[in-house]
Amino acid sequence: MITFRYKKERNRRGTEVYRPVAEVILENGEKSVAVSMYIDSGADISMIPLSIGKALGFDQRTEEIKEIKGIAGEAIPYIIKEVGFKFPGYAFKGRIGWALIEEVPLLLGRFDVFAKFKIVFDETEKFILFIPKHPA
Repeated sequence: MITFRYKKERNRRGTEVYRPVAEVILENGEKSVAVSMYIDSGADISMIPLSIGKALGFDQRTEEIKEIKGIAGEAIPYIIKEVGFKFPGYAFKGRIGWALIEEVPLLLGRFDVFAKFKIVFDETEKFILFIPKHPA
């Protein structure tokens, strides 16, 4: 079982809020980046900004570019890549959307992630449990 804590932040109006965040190491070959990702059951695919993809050594090919609509309705160009997701005591490979802009939050979405775990959000106690369905 993997436990993550909610992170205290301020929203756009300056109000204090708590958001579910996972500490994840993303791996691509010999390169790895430790990141904090918002756990987002509304996101189809996990998403990272341009700089994180570059740090992982991704290259950009125009024939691979797709577009996804952001929450505000704007089109975000992205490329689907495969990475290693490493949680404390559990690792697996999965798809991630590499946004070709910086202005996207790091999102841990459903594709290739949520099916591997039973996920429990405890809003009162401010933690999230990731219970693996199968051994890593």
